[in-house]
Amino acid sequence: MNRLWVRFSLAFALTVLVLITLVAGLTVRNTGSAFRGYLARSLQAERPALARTLAAYYRSHGSWEGVEDVLPRPQGRHSQRRAPTTALADARGVVIVGNENLPAGSKLSGEWKDLAVPIEVDGQVVGYLVFVPPGLQDDYLPEHARTFLNTIERALIITGGLAVFLGIILSIIISRTMTAPLQKLVHAARAIGKRDFNRRVPEEGPEEIAEVARAFNDMAARLEQAEETQRQMLADIAHELRTPLSVLQANLRAMLDGVYPLSRQEIASLYDETRLLSRLVEDLRDLALADMGKLPLQHRTVDIAALIRHTASVFELVADAQGVRIVLDIAADLPPVEGDPDRLAQVLRNLLTNALRHTPKGGTVTLRAYRPDDATNVIRVEVSDTGTGIPPEALPHVFERFWRADQSRTRATGGSGLGLAIARALVEAHGGEIGVTSEVGKGTTFWFTLPAAG
Repeated sequence: MNRLWVRFSLAFALTVLVLITLVAGLTVRNTGSAFRGYLARSLQAERPALARTLAAYYRSHGSWEGVEDVLPRPQGRHSQRRAPTTALADARGVVIVGNENLPAGSKLSGEWKDLAVPIEVDGQVVGYLVFVPPGLQDDYLPEHARTFLNTIERALIITGGLAVFLGIILSIIISRTMTAPLQKLVHAARAIGKRDFNRRVPEEGPEEIAEVARAFNDMAARLEQAEETQRQMLADIAHELRTPLSVLQANLRAMLDGVYPLSRQEIASLYDETRLLSRLVEDLRDLALADMGKLPLQHRTVDIAALIRHTASVFELVADAQGVRIVLDIAADLPPVEGDPDRLAQVLRNLLTNALRHTPKGGTVTLRAYRPDDATNVIRVEVSDTGTGIPPEALPHVFERFWRADQSRTRATGGSGLGLAIARALVEAHGGEIGVTSEVGKGTTFWFTLPAAG
Protein backbone atom coordinates (compact mmCIF):
# COMPACT_ATOMS: atom_id res chain seq x y z
CA MET A 1 0.00 0.00 0.00
CA ASN A 2 2.96 2.33 0.42
CA ARG A 3 3.90 1.95 -3.25
CA LEU A 4 3.27 5.13 -5.17
CA TRP A 5 1.82 3.30 -8.17
CA VAL A 6 -0.61 1.45 -5.89
CA ARG A 7 -1.81 4.70 -4.39
CA PHE A 8 -2.16 6.28 -7.83
CA SER A 9 -4.10 3.24 -9.04
CA LEU A 10 -6.46 3.32 -6.05
CA ALA A 11 -6.99 7.06 -6.45
CA PHE A 12 -7.73 6.74 -10.17
CA ALA A 13 -9.97 3.70 -9.62
CA LEU A 14 -11.91 5.42 -6.85
CA THR A 15 -12.36 8.50 -9.01
CA VAL A 16 -13.59 6.41 -11.95
CA LEU A 17 -15.95 4.43 -9.69
CA VAL A 18 -17.49 7.54 -8.15
CA LEU A 19 -17.87 9.33 -11.46
CA ILE A 20 -19.37 6.34 -13.30
CA THR A 21 -21.71 5.55 -10.39
CA LEU A 22 -22.86 9.16 -10.29
CA VAL A 23 -23.34 9.36 -14.07
CA ALA A 24 -25.12 6.00 -14.24
CA GLY A 25 -27.39 6.85 -11.31
CA LEU A 26 -28.34 10.23 -12.75
CA THR A 27 -28.85 8.69 -16.19
CA VAL A 28 -31.13 5.95 -14.83
CA ARG A 29 -33.10 8.43 -12.79
CA ASN A 30 -33.48 11.05 -15.49
CA THR A 31 -34.18 8.51 -18.22
CA GLY A 32 -36.87 6.79 -16.14
CA SER A 33 -38.42 10.08 -15.08
CA ALA A 34 -38.44 11.43 -18.63
CA PHE A 35 -39.90 8.19 -19.99
CA ARG A 36 -42.60 8.06 -17.34
CA GLY A 37 -43.47 11.69 -17.97
CA TYR A 38 -43.69 11.05 -21.67
CA LEU A 39 -45.88 8.02 -21.08
CA ALA A 40 -48.12 10.01 -18.78
CA ARG A 41 -48.61 12.76 -21.35
CA SER A 42 -49.31 10.15 -24.00
CA LEU A 43 -51.94 8.50 -21.84
CA GLN A 44 -53.55 11.82 -21.02
CA ALA A 45 -53.55 12.84 -24.64
CA GLU A 46 -55.53 9.69 -25.36
CA ARG A 47 -58.33 10.70 -22.97
CA PRO A 48 -60.15 13.58 -24.73
CA ALA A 49 -63.45 11.76 -24.26
CA LEU A 50 -63.17 11.98 -20.44
CA ALA A 51 -62.35 15.69 -20.68
CA ARG A 52 -65.48 16.24 -22.87
CA THR A 53 -67.59 14.22 -20.45
CA LEU A 54 -66.40 16.31 -17.51
CA ALA A 55 -66.99 19.52 -19.45
CA ALA A 56 -70.58 18.42 -20.20
CA TYR A 57 -71.02 17.54 -16.53
CA TYR A 58 -69.91 20.99 -15.41
CA ARG A 59 -72.11 22.68 -18.06
CA SER A 60 -75.19 20.79 -16.89
CA HIS A 61 -74.58 21.05 -13.12
CA GLY A 62 -72.81 24.40 -12.94
CA SER A 63 -70.33 22.96 -10.42
CA TRP A 64 -68.22 19.90 -9.67
CA GLU A 65 -70.43 18.56 -6.92
CA GLY A 66 -70.91 14.78 -7.28
CA VAL A 67 -68.29 14.47 -9.99
CA GLU A 68 -66.67 11.54 -8.14
CA ASP A 69 -69.13 9.17 -9.74
CA VAL A 70 -68.06 10.22 -13.21
CA LEU A 71 -64.28 9.64 -12.78
CA PRO A 72 -63.04 6.11 -13.59
CA ARG A 73 -61.67 3.72 -10.98
CA PRO A 74 -58.26 1.97 -11.41
CA GLN A 75 -58.20 -1.37 -13.13
CA GLY A 76 -55.82 -4.22 -12.36
CA ARG A 77 -54.45 -6.17 -9.46
CA HIS A 78 -54.18 -3.11 -7.16
CA SER A 79 -57.56 -1.60 -7.98
CA GLN A 80 -59.06 -2.59 -4.61
CA ARG A 81 -56.24 -1.17 -2.53
CA ARG A 82 -55.47 2.14 -4.19
CA ALA A 83 -57.25 5.40 -4.81
CA PRO A 84 -58.21 6.43 -8.35
CA THR A 85 -55.30 7.29 -10.58
CA THR A 86 -57.23 10.23 -12.05
CA ALA A 87 -57.58 13.48 -10.08
CA LEU A 88 -59.68 16.59 -10.75
CA ALA A 89 -58.90 20.15 -9.74
CA ASP A 90 -61.05 23.27 -10.11
CA ALA A 91 -60.12 26.38 -12.05
CA ARG A 92 -57.93 27.65 -9.20
CA GLY A 93 -55.92 24.39 -9.20
CA VAL A 94 -57.39 23.15 -5.92
CA VAL A 95 -57.86 19.38 -6.01
CA ILE A 96 -61.54 18.37 -5.75
CA VAL A 97 -61.20 14.65 -6.32
CA GLY A 98 -57.81 13.39 -5.23
CA ASN A 99 -55.87 10.24 -4.49
CA GLU A 100 -52.86 9.19 -2.41
CA ASN A 101 -50.56 11.34 -4.53
CA LEU A 102 -52.82 14.37 -4.88
CA PRO A 103 -55.02 14.57 -1.78
CA ALA A 104 -58.22 16.56 -1.94
CA GLY A 105 -57.74 20.19 -0.92
CA SER A 106 -54.14 20.38 -2.11
CA LYS A 107 -53.12 22.72 -4.87
CA LEU A 108 -51.58 21.70 -8.15
CA SER A 109 -47.96 22.66 -8.60
CA GLY A 110 -46.57 23.88 -11.90
CA GLU A 111 -45.36 20.37 -12.76
CA TRP A 112 -48.80 18.87 -12.19
CA LYS A 113 -50.46 21.61 -14.22
CA ASP A 114 -48.06 20.85 -17.10
CA LEU A 115 -49.27 17.24 -17.01
CA ALA A 116 -52.93 18.17 -16.60
CA VAL A 117 -55.56 18.41 -19.34
CA PRO A 118 -57.48 21.69 -19.02
CA ILE A 119 -61.29 21.39 -19.09
CA GLU A 120 -62.94 24.29 -20.90
CA VAL A 121 -66.59 25.39 -20.92
CA ASP A 122 -67.58 28.25 -23.19
CA GLY A 123 -63.92 29.20 -23.72
CA GLN A 124 -63.08 29.33 -20.00
CA VAL A 125 -60.98 26.82 -18.00
CA VAL A 126 -63.17 25.40 -15.28
CA GLY A 127 -60.90 22.59 -14.11
CA TYR A 128 -57.92 20.36 -14.65
CA LEU A 129 -57.97 16.65 -15.31
CA VAL A 130 -54.80 15.04 -13.93
CA PHE A 131 -53.74 11.50 -14.74
CA VAL A 132 -51.21 10.46 -12.05
CA PRO A 133 -47.81 10.01 -13.80
CA PRO A 134 -46.61 6.42 -13.82
CA GLY A 135 -43.32 7.75 -12.44
CA LEU A 136 -45.01 7.95 -9.06
CA GLN A 137 -46.90 4.71 -9.37
CA ASP A 138 -44.87 1.99 -11.15
CA ASP A 139 -47.65 -0.51 -10.60
CA TYR A 140 -49.77 1.39 -13.08
CA LEU A 141 -47.17 1.17 -15.83
CA PRO A 142 -48.01 -1.14 -18.69
CA GLU A 143 -45.98 -4.31 -18.85
CA HIS A 144 -44.09 -3.26 -21.97
CA ALA A 145 -43.16 0.07 -20.33
CA ARG A 146 -41.78 -1.64 -17.24
CA THR A 147 -39.82 -4.06 -19.43
CA PHE A 148 -38.35 -1.15 -21.40
CA LEU A 149 -37.24 0.68 -18.25
CA ASN A 150 -35.74 -2.47 -16.75
CA THR A 151 -33.80 -3.11 -19.96
CA ILE A 152 -32.34 0.41 -19.90
CA GLU A 153 -31.39 0.09 -16.23
CA ARG A 154 -29.68 -3.27 -16.79
CA ALA A 155 -27.81 -1.92 -19.80
CA LEU A 156 -26.59 1.09 -17.81
CA ILE A 157 -25.50 -1.12 -14.91
CA ILE A 158 -23.59 -3.49 -17.21
CA THR A 159 -22.01 -0.60 -19.11
CA GLY A 160 -21.05 1.11 -15.86
CA GLY A 161 -19.50 -2.10 -14.53
CA LEU A 162 -17.45 -2.56 -17.70
CA ALA A 163 -16.37 1.08 -17.56
CA VAL A 164 -15.26 0.68 -13.93
CA PHE A 165 -13.32 -2.47 -14.79
CA LEU A 166 -11.59 -0.85 -17.77
CA GLY A 167 -10.95 2.27 -15.70
CA ILE A 168 -9.20 0.23 -13.01
CA ILE A 169 -7.06 -1.56 -15.60
CA LEU A 170 -6.13 1.72 -17.30
CA SER A 171 -5.40 3.37 -13.95
CA ILE A 172 -2.96 0.57 -13.07
CA ILE A 173 -1.25 0.83 -16.47
CA ILE A 174 -1.02 4.63 -16.28
CA SER A 175 0.24 4.54 -12.67
CA ARG A 176 2.92 1.99 -13.48
CA THR A 177 3.96 4.01 -16.53
CA MET A 178 4.18 7.21 -14.48
CA THR A 179 6.13 5.68 -11.61
CA ALA A 180 8.48 3.49 -13.71
CA PRO A 181 11.02 6.37 -14.12
CA LEU A 182 10.95 6.88 -10.35
CA GLN A 183 11.74 3.21 -9.83
CA LYS A 184 14.72 3.55 -12.16
CA LEU A 185 15.74 6.62 -10.18
CA VAL A 186 15.63 4.61 -6.95
CA HIS A 187 17.89 1.89 -8.39
CA ALA A 188 20.33 4.50 -9.72
CA ALA A 189 20.37 6.33 -6.36
CA ARG A 190 21.20 3.07 -4.58
CA ALA A 191 24.01 2.46 -7.08
CA ILE A 192 25.34 5.98 -6.44
CA GLY A 193 25.21 5.18 -2.71
CA LYS A 194 27.51 2.24 -3.45
CA ARG A 195 29.91 4.68 -5.19
CA ASP A 196 28.97 3.61 -8.70
CA PHE A 197 29.08 7.16 -10.02
CA ASN A 198 28.73 6.09 -13.65
CA ARG A 199 25.02 5.31 -13.26
CA ARG A 200 22.53 7.54 -15.08
CA VAL A 201 18.77 7.45 -15.51
CA PRO A 202 16.84 8.07 -18.74
CA GLU A 203 15.26 11.52 -18.86
CA GLU A 204 11.76 10.36 -19.78
CA GLY A 205 8.19 10.48 -18.53
CA PRO A 206 6.20 13.58 -17.53
CA GLU A 207 8.10 16.86 -17.55
CA GLU A 208 8.33 17.00 -13.74
CA ILE A 209 9.82 13.49 -13.51
CA ALA A 210 12.12 14.18 -16.47
CA GLU A 211 13.31 17.32 -14.66
CA VAL A 212 14.09 15.23 -11.56
CA ALA A 213 16.00 12.77 -13.76
CA ARG A 214 18.02 15.62 -15.31
CA ALA A 215 18.83 17.00 -11.86
CA PHE A 216 19.86 13.52 -10.71
CA ASN A 217 22.12 13.01 -13.72
CA ASP A 218 23.71 16.42 -13.14
CA MET A 219 24.29 15.51 -9.50
CA ALA A 220 25.76 12.13 -10.48
CA ALA A 221 28.08 13.82 -12.99
CA ARG A 222 29.28 16.28 -10.35
CA LEU A 223 29.79 13.48 -7.86
CA GLU A 224 31.74 11.52 -10.44
CA GLN A 225 33.89 14.55 -11.18
CA ALA A 226 34.36 15.25 -7.46
CA GLU A 227 35.33 11.63 -6.88
CA GLU A 228 37.86 11.77 -9.69
CA THR A 229 39.20 15.09 -8.42
CA GLN A 230 39.47 13.73 -4.89
CA ARG A 231 41.20 10.60 -6.12
CA GLN A 232 43.65 12.65 -8.17
CA MET A 233 44.20 15.07 -5.31
CA LEU A 234 44.96 12.26 -2.88
CA ALA A 235 47.45 10.83 -5.36
CA ASP A 236 49.03 14.26 -5.82
CA ILE A 237 49.21 14.86 -2.08
CA ALA A 238 50.85 11.52 -1.55
CA HIS A 239 53.33 12.33 -4.32
CA GLU A 240 54.06 15.83 -2.99
CA LEU A 241 54.55 14.60 0.57
CA ARG A 242 56.63 11.63 -0.50
CA THR A 243 59.34 13.78 -2.09
CA PRO A 244 60.37 15.86 0.96
CA LEU A 245 59.89 12.89 3.25
CA SER A 246 62.15 10.81 1.05
CA VAL A 247 64.79 13.56 1.10
CA LEU A 248 64.58 13.79 4.88
CA GLN A 249 64.75 10.03 5.29
CA ALA A 250 67.69 9.64 2.88
CA ASN A 251 69.71 12.45 4.44
CA LEU A 252 69.08 11.22 7.96
CA ARG A 253 70.03 7.68 6.93
CA ALA A 254 73.22 9.02 5.35
CA MET A 255 74.06 10.91 8.54
CA LEU A 256 73.46 7.81 10.65
CA ASP A 257 75.67 5.76 8.33
CA GLY A 258 78.39 8.39 8.36
CA VAL A 259 78.07 9.21 4.68
CA TYR A 260 77.14 12.85 5.45
CA PRO A 261 78.76 14.69 8.31
CA LEU A 262 76.49 15.93 11.08
CA SER A 263 77.10 19.57 10.20
CA ARG A 264 75.07 22.77 10.44
CA GLN A 265 74.81 22.88 6.65
CA GLU A 266 73.21 19.45 6.46
CA ILE A 267 70.85 20.24 9.33
CA ALA A 268 69.87 23.51 7.60
CA SER A 269 69.08 21.54 4.44
CA LEU A 270 66.83 19.20 6.42
CA TYR A 271 65.20 22.19 8.08
CA ASP A 272 64.37 23.66 4.66
CA GLU A 273 62.65 20.42 3.75
CA THR A 274 60.53 20.56 6.92
CA ARG A 275 59.55 24.13 6.05
CA LEU A 276 58.43 22.98 2.62
CA LEU A 277 56.43 20.20 4.22
CA SER A 278 54.87 22.65 6.68
CA ARG A 279 53.93 25.03 3.86
CA LEU A 280 52.39 22.23 1.84
CA VAL A 281 50.34 21.02 4.80
CA GLU A 282 49.17 24.57 5.53
CA ASP A 283 48.17 25.08 1.90
CA LEU A 284 46.22 21.84 1.91
CA ARG A 285 44.48 22.88 5.11
CA ASP A 286 43.44 26.22 3.58
CA LEU A 287 42.05 24.48 0.52
CA ALA A 288 40.14 21.94 2.61
CA LEU A 289 38.59 24.73 4.71
CA ALA A 290 37.69 26.66 1.55
CA ASP A 291 36.03 23.58 0.04
CA MET A 292 33.88 23.22 3.18
CA GLY A 293 33.07 26.94 3.24
CA LYS A 294 34.74 27.28 6.65
CA LEU A 295 37.80 29.32 5.72
CA PRO A 296 38.25 31.79 8.60
CA LEU A 297 38.10 35.41 7.39
CA GLN A 298 38.43 38.52 9.53
CA HIS A 299 36.42 41.04 7.53
CA ARG A 300 37.10 44.72 7.86
CA THR A 301 37.63 47.73 5.64
CA VAL A 302 40.92 47.37 3.76
CA ASP A 303 42.84 50.06 1.90
CA ILE A 304 43.62 47.93 -1.13
CA ALA A 305 46.03 50.51 -2.58
CA ALA A 306 48.14 50.53 0.59
CA LEU A 307 48.04 46.74 0.75
CA ILE A 308 49.36 46.47 -2.83
CA ARG A 309 52.17 48.95 -2.16
CA HIS A 310 53.22 47.12 1.03
CA THR A 311 53.22 43.69 -0.67
CA ALA A 312 55.26 45.08 -3.59
CA SER A 313 57.83 46.54 -1.20
CA VAL A 314 58.27 43.12 0.46
CA PHE A 315 59.17 41.60 -2.94
CA GLU A 316 61.51 44.42 -4.00
CA LEU A 317 64.66 42.68 -2.80
CA VAL A 318 63.67 39.34 -4.43
CA ALA A 319 62.88 41.13 -7.69
CA ASP A 320 66.18 43.06 -7.65
CA ALA A 321 68.09 39.83 -7.06
CA GLN A 322 66.44 38.36 -10.17
CA GLY A 323 66.98 41.49 -12.23
CA VAL A 324 63.21 42.08 -12.50
CA ARG A 325 61.50 45.45 -12.04
CA ILE A 326 58.21 45.83 -10.13
CA VAL A 327 55.97 48.64 -11.43
CA LEU A 328 52.86 49.98 -9.65
CA ASP A 329 49.89 51.44 -11.51
CA ILE A 330 47.22 52.27 -8.92
CA ALA A 331 44.29 54.54 -9.76
CA ALA A 332 43.85 57.67 -7.70
CA ASP A 333 41.06 57.80 -5.11
CA LEU A 334 40.65 54.04 -5.20
CA PRO A 335 37.89 53.10 -2.70
CA PRO A 336 38.61 50.56 0.04
CA VAL A 337 37.33 46.98 -0.06
CA GLU A 338 35.71 44.75 2.55
CA GLY A 339 37.79 41.70 3.42
CA ASP A 340 40.53 40.02 5.40
CA PRO A 341 43.78 41.96 4.85
CA ASP A 342 45.98 38.95 5.66
CA ARG A 343 44.16 36.71 3.18
CA LEU A 344 44.17 39.38 0.47
CA ALA A 345 47.91 39.86 1.03
CA GLN A 346 48.27 36.08 0.66
CA VAL A 347 46.55 36.28 -2.75
CA LEU A 348 48.90 39.06 -3.85
CA ARG A 349 51.94 37.15 -2.60
CA ASN A 350 50.93 34.01 -4.49
CA LEU A 351 50.39 35.94 -7.72
CA LEU A 352 53.62 37.94 -7.33
CA THR A 353 55.58 34.78 -6.55
CA ASN A 354 54.17 33.11 -9.65
CA ALA A 355 54.91 36.17 -11.81
CA LEU A 356 58.50 36.52 -10.59
CA ARG A 357 59.10 32.80 -11.10
CA HIS A 358 58.20 33.09 -14.78
CA THR A 359 59.71 36.48 -15.59
CA PRO A 360 63.26 36.42 -17.02
CA LYS A 361 66.01 38.80 -16.07
CA GLY A 362 65.36 42.30 -17.37
CA GLY A 363 61.61 41.76 -17.36
CA THR A 364 58.87 43.69 -15.62
CA VAL A 365 56.07 42.75 -13.22
CA THR A 366 53.26 45.31 -13.09
CA LEU A 367 50.69 45.61 -10.32
CA ARG A 368 47.61 47.50 -11.49
CA ALA A 369 44.49 48.41 -9.48
CA TYR A 370 41.53 50.37 -10.84
CA ARG A 371 37.78 50.54 -11.01
CA PRO A 372 36.38 49.15 -14.30
CA ASP A 373 34.04 51.44 -16.21
CA ASP A 374 31.28 48.84 -16.38
CA ALA A 375 31.29 48.00 -12.67
CA THR A 376 31.74 51.04 -10.42
CA ASN A 377 31.27 49.00 -7.22
CA VAL A 378 34.08 46.57 -8.11
CA ILE A 379 37.83 46.93 -7.74
CA ARG A 380 40.01 45.06 -10.25
CA VAL A 381 43.60 44.09 -9.43
CA GLU A 382 46.00 42.80 -12.10
CA VAL A 383 49.46 41.22 -11.82
CA SER A 384 51.16 41.20 -15.24
CA ASP A 385 54.56 39.86 -16.25
CA THR A 386 56.66 39.90 -19.38
CA GLY A 387 57.48 36.22 -19.28
CA THR A 388 57.08 33.54 -21.90
CA GLY A 389 53.31 33.28 -21.46
CA ILE A 390 51.03 30.27 -21.11
CA PRO A 391 49.91 28.13 -24.07
CA PRO A 392 46.16 28.44 -24.83
CA GLU A 393 45.54 24.75 -24.14
CA ALA A 394 47.01 25.15 -20.65
CA LEU A 395 44.98 28.21 -19.59
CA PRO A 396 41.90 26.24 -18.36
CA HIS A 397 44.12 24.29 -15.94
CA VAL A 398 46.21 27.00 -14.27
CA PHE A 399 44.00 27.14 -11.17
CA GLU A 400 43.88 23.37 -10.71
CA ARG A 401 45.65 21.88 -7.73
CA PHE A 402 49.15 20.47 -8.24
CA TRP A 403 49.10 21.53 -11.89
CA ARG A 404 52.22 23.05 -13.48
CA ALA A 405 52.50 24.44 -16.99
CA ASP A 406 56.06 23.13 -17.16
CA GLN A 407 55.89 19.56 -15.87
CA SER A 408 59.68 19.42 -15.77
CA ARG A 409 59.73 21.89 -12.87
CA THR A 410 60.24 20.40 -9.43
CA ARG A 411 58.64 21.36 -6.18
CA ALA A 412 61.66 23.56 -5.43
CA THR A 413 61.65 25.40 -8.75
CA GLY A 414 57.96 25.33 -9.60
CA GLY A 415 56.28 25.54 -6.20
CA SER A 416 53.82 23.10 -4.68
CA GLY A 417 51.24 23.69 -7.38
CA LEU A 418 48.73 25.00 -4.84
CA GLY A 419 49.39 28.74 -4.88
CA LEU A 420 46.96 29.64 -7.67
CA ALA A 421 44.31 27.22 -6.38
CA ILE A 422 44.53 28.91 -2.97
CA ALA A 423 44.36 32.35 -4.60
CA ARG A 424 41.15 31.37 -6.39
CA ALA A 425 39.61 29.96 -3.20
CA LEU A 426 40.45 33.13 -1.23
CA VAL A 427 39.12 35.50 -3.90
CA GLU A 428 35.87 33.56 -4.25
CA ALA A 429 35.52 33.49 -0.45
CA HIS A 430 35.56 37.33 -0.61
CA GLY A 431 32.79 37.32 -3.22
CA GLY A 432 35.11 38.15 -6.11
CA GLU A 433 36.27 36.54 -9.33
CA ILE A 434 39.71 35.56 -10.59
CA GLY A 435 41.01 34.82 -14.06
CA VAL A 436 44.01 34.85 -16.39
CA THR A 437 44.88 36.06 -19.85
CA SER A 438 48.10 35.20 -21.62
CA GLU A 439 49.87 35.41 -24.95
CA VAL A 440 52.79 33.14 -25.68
CA GLY A 441 56.01 35.13 -25.97
CA LYS A 442 54.52 38.34 -24.55
CA GLY A 443 53.53 37.59 -20.98
CA THR A 444 50.65 36.72 -18.65
CA THR A 445 48.16 38.75 -16.64
CA PHE A 446 46.41 37.32 -13.59
CA TRP A 447 43.49 39.43 -12.39
CA PHE A 448 40.91 39.33 -9.64
CA THR A 449 38.02 41.53 -8.58
CA LEU A 450 36.74 42.50 -5.14
CA PRO A 451 33.55 44.31 -4.11
CA ALA A 452 34.14 47.86 -2.95
CA ALA A 453 33.35 48.54 0.71
CA GLY A 454 29.83 49.77 1.38
